[in-house]
Amino acid sequence: MTHTYTRAGVSTSVFLLSTLGLIGPAAAQGEQDIEEVIVRGLRSSLESAQNLKREANSVVDSIVADDIGKLPDRSIAEAIQRIPGVAVSRFDQPADPEHFAGEGAGVSIRGLPQVRAELNGRDIFSASDGRSLSFDDVPAELMSAVDVHKTPTADMIEGGLGGIVNLRTRMPFDSEDMLLSGTVKANYADNIDEWNPEASVLYSNNWTNSAGKFGVLIDLSTSEISSRADNLYNRAFFPRDDIEDDRVWVTKGSDWRRNDYNRTRSGQYLALQWSPGTHLETYFTALRSEATREWYENAFFLDAGVYPVPPENSDWVYDENNALVSGTLTSPSGIALGTSSRVSKNESTTTDISAGATWFVNQWTVSADLQQVKSTAERSDYTLGTVIFPEQIYVSGLDNDDGPTIVDVDNTLRDIGNYSYGQMMTWPVKNEAESTAVRVDAEYEFEDSIVSSVKAGVRYAKKEADNREAFSWSARVQPWNLSAWGDDVPKITDASLMQAYEFDNFQRGDAQVPLSAWMYKREALNDFAATTQAMAATTQPPAGSEWATSLPDFAEQGNLNYAPNKNIQDETSNAAYIRVDFALSDRFGGNAGIRYVRTENTASGYFQAPGLTVGDEQIFAFPSEPISAKNSYNSLLPSMNLRFDATENVVLRFSASKGIWKPEFERLKAVWTLDVGWNDAIPEDQRPTDGDQVTRDMVKINLTSNETNPYLRPMQAKQYDLSAEWYFNDAGGALTAAIFKKDVYDYFRVQSYSVETRDLNATATNVINTGTADVQGIEIGGSYYFDFLPAPFDGFGVTGNMTLVDSSTELPAQEGTTPTDTDGSPINDLPLEGLAERTYNLALMYEKERFFVRLAYNYASEILQSIGPNGWNGTDQDIVWKLPVFADAYSQWDLSMGYDITDQLTLNLEAYNLGKSKTKGIMKQNEAGEHPAFVYSQDTRYGISLRFTF
Repeated sequence: MTHTYTRAGVSTSVFLLSTLGLIGPAAAQGEQDIEEVIVRGLRSSLESAQNLKREANSVVDSIVADDIGKLPDRSIAEAIQRIPGVAVSRFDQPADPEHFAGEGAGVSIRGLPQVRAELNGRDIFSASDGRSLSFDDVPAELMSAVDVHKTPTADMIEGGLGGIVNLRTRMPFDSEDMLLSGTVKANYADNIDEWNPEASVLYSNNWTNSAGKFGVLIDLSTSEISSRADNLYNRAFFPRDDIEDDRVWVTKGSDWRRNDYNRTRSGQYLALQWSPGTHLETYFTALRSEATREWYENAFFLDAGVYPVPPENSDWVYDENNALVSGTLTSPSGIALGTSSRVSKNESTTTDISAGATWFVNQWTVSADLQQVKSTAERSDYTLGTVIFPEQIYVSGLDNDDGPTIVDVDNTLRDIGNYSYGQMMTWPVKNEAESTAVRVDAEYEFEDSIVSSVKAGVRYAKKEADNREAFSWSARVQPWNLSAWGDDVPKITDASLMQAYEFDNFQRGDAQVPLSAWMYKREALNDFAATTQAMAATTQPPAGSEWATSLPDFAEQGNLNYAPNKNIQDETSNAAYIRVDFALSDRFGGNAGIRYVRTENTASGYFQAPGLTVGDEQIFAFPSEPISAKNSYNSLLPSMNLRFDATENVVLRFSASKGIWKPEFERLKAVWTLDVGWNDAIPEDQRPTDGDQVTRDMVKINLTSNETNPYLRPMQAKQYDLSAEWYFNDAGGALTAAIFKKDVYDYFRVQSYSVETRDLNATATNVINTGTADVQGIEIGGSYYFDFLPAPFDGFGVTGNMTLVDSSTELPAQEGTTPTDTDGSPINDLPLEGLAERTYNLALMYEKERFFVRLAYNYASEILQSIGPNGWNGTDQDIVWKLPVFADAYSQWDLSMGYDITDQLTLNLEAYNLGKSKTKGIMKQNEAGEHPAFVYSQDTRYGISLRFTF
């Protein structure tokens, strides 16, 4: 049998539905003579996704590959952002807006980032958190489709408040005969000016002999991407009552960086199937994905350290909120202007091996599945910095969306003799996690009954994780320790470690900031230990200096084997469910069920209590010792999905369910430190000394855990969904709308509370379950092909969607743990983190004969990226402040087109970020108002590929 080339057709969709188990064996049997089994083309993939949505037993949206190994975007995350309700983060980490991601990274669904990932319906995760998957770890080329489940059914694995993303790969029986397909591709990024290769190949075949039907599929991929982000940042504004008659708001500084990013990724996938007859089918799959992400960052940091003051003849200009817009910054000790060089390398591997069998006996279907997942992630991260102290720096445009103007008035950056060693940092990570899961499901189908089927099953899963993360930052010469050296501030003596670095075409020439300075060579970062030893030896303060005693233990804090840096987790979950599918009439039916899960977790960690030194005596000290924190909880998760076929082409749905999101492993770390300090009410000159009696009321005792808690319980949500779907012709025409509501409770939030430990009353500050959040919104989507137009215009089509989301929270307010301005005032009325209130997608398509083109637009409104992330938090004048940082509204145009040279050979061209969009941020304060937080200029990326299919 030969493969018939097709771009559309109901038969193709029926084949897909049958292989996915979305229609029964009888329907699939009736289509055995159909040869169109290769889904190709934009229109055909759209129709396949629509059929999946239309026939599904819950609310599901899908992206289907428009050719074998070809999702319609360069990454999984960027593909599913076209789905209503899905938004994508463009940062390396959700809570780190200082570093831009080379590809779309984190995903949120309907405003919630608690999204669980599946691979072919099985749980899959990254080593760091044990709950979700870094979608840029998995090659998009291995996927045949991606499903976004917005409402669950009882037989689905628990977890995912926003939804569940199921990555689907092909199986050998998807094609009747031998299939060979592959792609070679070249990618070009204009900002970094580099070309990168990409390739994938898939082979599938099956045959029948006396032992039954056998199938084998092998899929391999490799790709590399380079990109560059040019970043400009503004920092917080502080209240000043000593400069003008009225209060004014003055920033301490800005910084700007160039970040060169490189990602290499490879994937291997093997699938085997065997069916000895009509009653049994077995399978074995193995997927392995390896990714290496490395970025090299060079940066300038302008930081007054102390509050800057205007020159004698002040040129300071303010905006309507009395916030500084421009002026010359001076300081008695000079303005700290530093440079920094950083290299961060992340290597991750995820392996999924699964095997199972399905039996078909009369009206029974019984399946058993065994899965093992292993995931590792390692990071090496080094930073070296320098600093100089020019007498004055001129700034302007602090209210400019494209970033400020910075002028080094006296050109101090040119002379290496002005530089001192600034700081050193290391931040290594080593994570390992594995999971073994077994599930058994049985389904009985009834004939001539209101109840069409009853399905029940059990699942056992065990996860083990050994996560280690260390951090050490050591200051050398800084604005706040200059007094340690007096007039003899040490300078850099070994210029062999340095290079004269220049930012070329920074921000595409739009930025007005210093672009040349002395920075550490890459070789110095690679030889971090030797470099830092030399820095420390040169910058040792004089004996007796107060600052010298405050240096951290660099070797201990940066050691992954140091006990407080370990996080050992052991979790088991046992689940059972029952699901009933019913049809009250030919037009009305659905499913209802309940899932029960018991989770038991043991966090192995460490307790330390250094105590308080009074003279030669250590008081309130306890031995350091390993600890084991055990936690368990039960979850009862009902779900119901109703469907009413109002007409032949109109489907109405209602869903109600309860969902949970288990705390990530990093939140469950069991490392406690009992910190003891003097009560603030006792003046320093009245504190006890050697031999004096110390009473409990003289000290404050805090039990700190770095905002973790091994006794956390899951976040929970009650979820409701009402939707309507109208499929108004057979040419891809559809209009859908949905209203949804999620009532979230037991939210994860950092709070302070009283606790008793070691017979002492202490104050603990860590993450607990508290407060509520309400999320509600609407989704509208549609597609249409203009077949009524005369040729060749009948090849035009359009698809688009819009999502509007609103949220409100009720979380206890507490000093030091909630959004706080630099004057100590609370910042209220904030949305949920990671939530875009408005997202829009529009795609214009043309497909005729052998030519196709798609022009796609994506928009997301501003998103609260993080509260008090690095760079926007601190303690000044005894005020612990944390500013909310938003990613501003962002839009992007992407283009893809192709031409089928023959039925087997296709040429594709792609372009992403055609308009050279910049990613911008906003920091929000009360009296000072809103100000630009950052602006990133990233690549426009082009790709050319040649695809073959036989």
